[in-house]
Amino acid sequence: MGGETLQSAPWETFIVCLLLLIAPVVASPRRTRLWRVGALVATLALALFTADGRVAYAAVAIGAVLHAFSAAPRSVTGAAVLTVSAALSLAAAAAIGQGTLTAAFVISCLAIALRSGLLPLHVGAASMCERVPLVQTEQLSSMIALVFVHLRFVDHHEGAAALGPWLVTYGAGAAIAAALLTIVQRDLRGFYRGTTSMHAGMLLAALGTASLGNFGAALLVAVSMGLALGGLGMMITSLEERVGPVGFAGPGGRGVTFPRLAVLFAFFGGAGVGMPGTSSFVADDLLLHTLWMASPIATITVILSSALVAVATLVTLSKVFLGRATPSLAPDLGIRERLVAVALVVLLVTLGVVPGVLLYPADEFLSGVPPGME
Repeated sequence: MGGETLQSAPWETFIVCLLLLIAPVVASPRRTRLWRVGALVATLALALFTADGRVAYAAVAIGAVLHAFSAAPRSVTGAAVLTVSAALSLAAAAAIGQGTLTAAFVISCLAIALRSGLLPLHVGAASMCERVPLVQTEQLSSMIALVFVHLRFVDHHEGAAALGPWLVTYGAGAAIAAALLTIVQRDLRGFYRGTTSMHAGMLLAALGTASLGNFGAALLVAVSMGLALGGLGMMITSLEERVGPVGFAGPGGRGVTFPRLAVLFAFFGGAGVGMPGTSSFVADDLLLHTLWMASPIATITVILSSALVAVATLVTLSKVFLGRATPSLAPDLGIRERLVAVALVVLLVTLGVVPGVLLYPADEFLSGVPPGME
């Protein structure tokens, strides 16, 4: 693979991030401030294309602050956590400047944990899932960029390799704890919070395996997480805008009234737990193979976590969409909502059928020694 392949990895990641960023904007344009969207696009481009790790982390920090402004009116907790993650990203940039890469690695992992919703640091992500799910979808775009920056600039040294097994163990434990919480949720937003935290545990485990040559797969885990959870959050928002808050003890049968919404909810829910034909299936398979080399116990734990969330997804689908029809005067998904949902579906399926378009360039690009460490 030549230079063109090497340079395609940031472009492909940028396309994924851009789609996740603008999807809520297209679906709900009345909530949009175009200057903020333009600034977020600029931060994504700078983070993904710069060859300076300090600049990349600073760009991610600016993006987190912009997301915090969007979250603040309805989720003070979410805004505060995003602000803390921005400060951590700046601290990682400072650590890179001082040459203390192990410190930068640890700080960067903490920033990712806050952004992704890792237990017990999940309060910010949980609040955004509950109160501003569209902002949560937007911030997942720059979380993917943060993972890309982490894999490129602070995950190529002995300190990172030494900490990898700890990340695997903790990530697997956090995933199973979140999966158990997901099983006992009693409303739609609770399900969304729980499955988000489960994916955060899997993401941390994937970061822990990156030093074993799992760079591209770790990025694919982050991309699949963002696309699946972003789509799921948008479907939950669309449904609750039509019928109000949805509890599992209330009436179901909404699949008859909102068939498109039901099908897309099922698709994104399935994509979140490794449904064949989606990028999550490939990402989970690659993750499990590498996890087995690091820790068979962690591998079994992650498999069980995914299985529990799959059960929770089926229960949620049954409680909300199946059963006796519940009439509603509200329409099914509008054209804007359908457009962005189909775009996310196409990307999930494309990366599931031909994952090499992202996986191989990312492996080659991210496995290389970052600038300044030659």
